[in-house]
Amino acid sequence: MRNTPSDIFVKKIITNMWKILTKNEIIEYWLRSGGSQSRVTYAMNILLWRGLLERVASWVYVVIDDSELSNRGDQYWNIIHTLIQVHSPSGGIIWGEKALELHLQNYSIPDVLIIYTRDTAMRIRLMDSREVHFRTLVSGAKTGKKNLWRTIVDHAISIDFPEKIRFCGKELALLESLSLRQHESGIEEANVVRFLRAFYRDIDRRILWELARYRYIRPLNRLRVIARDFWYEGIYSMSREIIRNEWGGCYLNL
Repeated sequence: MRNTPSDIFVKKIITNMWKILTKNEIIEYWLRSGGSQSRVTYAMNILLWRGLLERVASWVYVVIDDSELSNRGDQYWNIIHTLIQVHSPSGGIIWGEKALELHLQNYSIPDVLIIYTRDTAMRIRLMDSREVHFRTLVSGAKTGKKNLWRTIVDHAISIDFPEKIRFCGKELALLESLSLRQHESGIEEANVVRFLRAFYRDIDRRILWELARYRYIRPLNRLRVIARDFWYEGIYSMSREIIRNEWGGCYLNL
């Protein structure tokens, strides 16, 4: 007996167990199975009714096996890779404190992941209540509200999770972590100190200066204070010099 388009479609989807698929990819499987465009909703419902598909974000699904739900967390970075492809075709770069942790080889899953893009701004809630925030980054009034996407890209680092993910370079990760605003009690200093212990010799003064020109005067001053308190003389002198030359010595009396 000849298989129906529905049978062929389900078999094709099952071969993608635990893979991340976009809605367009699922529709393509349906059409290649002999299904019609007019019955796309029916095809999606087949998978949902059989428990083979779970929505993880807007237009993004994971093909699941209910007997192996414990493996779901292993898919997080694949989901992030797919979300970037779907919602920011020009690319995305992981930002903030998570970028700092990635430099320290901490691959834990954050409650909120910040991804900077060239022109995409949106918030996505994942299936486990975690969130992904897409943002754009512009400089301050001093430099005419310049979009910093090219600067971010130039200093980004790539790593495989196993899909390729980019996150901001050391100097960007450091300054952005020091500018986080969600810490009501202040900056999360432990990660910054741990980072400096590992990389204080690798911080590039030229990159630090370039970034401070655009946006990061307050974070740079916080870096100066931490470097002073923890005896990182090179970082302290570097920060002090940039503040003096670029910002007329702002904060240096503190």
